Amino acid sequence: MPDVLILSTSRKFFSTREITKALKKKNASPIYINTPKIRLSVDQKEATLLYKDEKIENAGSVIPRIGRSLTDFAYIVLRQFEALNVPCTLSSKGLIHARNKFMAVQELVNSDIPFPTSWLTKSRMDTGIIKQKMDFPIIIKLLTGTQGIGVMKVESEKNAIPIIDTLTELDQLILIQNYLQNNGEDIRVFVVDGRIIASMKRISPEDDWRANIHAGGTGIEYNLTDEEEEIAIKATEILDTGIAGVDLIQTPEGTKLIEVNVSPGFRGLLKATGINAADSIAEYAIKLAKK
Repeated sequence: MPDVLILSTSRKFFSTREITKALKKKNASPIYINTPKIRLSVDQKEATLLYKDEKIENAGSVIPRIGRSLTDFAYIVLRQFEALNVPCTLSSKGLIHARNKFMAVQELVNSDIPFPTSWLTKSRMDTGIIKQKMDFPIIIKLLTGTQGIGVMKVESEKNAIPIIDTLTELDQLILIQNYLQNNGEDIRVFVVDGRIIASMKRISPEDDWRANIHAGGTGIEYNLTDEEEEIAIKATEILDTGIAGVDLIQTPEGTKLIEVNVSPGFRGLLKATGINAADSIAEYAIKLAKK
């Protein structure tokens, strides 16, 4: 069976270890690749990838486990694999669109998938304009934050101004969204190859409104409604993400999409549901390798 490459930055990560074990159980040949150590070369005749100064060959498929800091480099790496016709569980398009929160919602316009009204700015904007479209509190986000980091709930126009000014001074793109009223819970849906593997409800700690597991939230198994299933699957199809953690939130106006994560952790999901997503990820990678 062809090799299945796992792009990561540490063999010790829970996800890397579990995916490696799952591939071995299915008699596949997992090969760990430390993503920053990949070298790329192109000339008029071929595109080449090198790892530890050796040409990467015989790759059946690729499982990218890409952290935010490596997004730009990983995008180029995935394009190189695509040029070589090596299938990946995440496309270069899917990576770049899902990682950029505003590009993600741009892709979802006219899709019938409900998501928060969103503004993007590179400079200080008149908060009076925001007030015409949104009610405070609002959410201010870094464009590429993760795990609840870089997400701020802002209660008033007075509080918004210094935050926007500071982020502008730090040369950050600023994403502003409606705050969606809820009871401090959200839903994580794990999708692999267009199928829902498991889902859980995440509950925020008493002293924090964010429900992310990394922010201290707790997860419990959750049965999705038909509408929630449809939103999750359709979002991954539009964003071209073979593996994704889709985050939804229940509001008085109905369920809305918050984010699509293309390198989702699954330790919390395993604890909440007893389902190890690594098994489905391995099956998907093997399926791609056999094509």
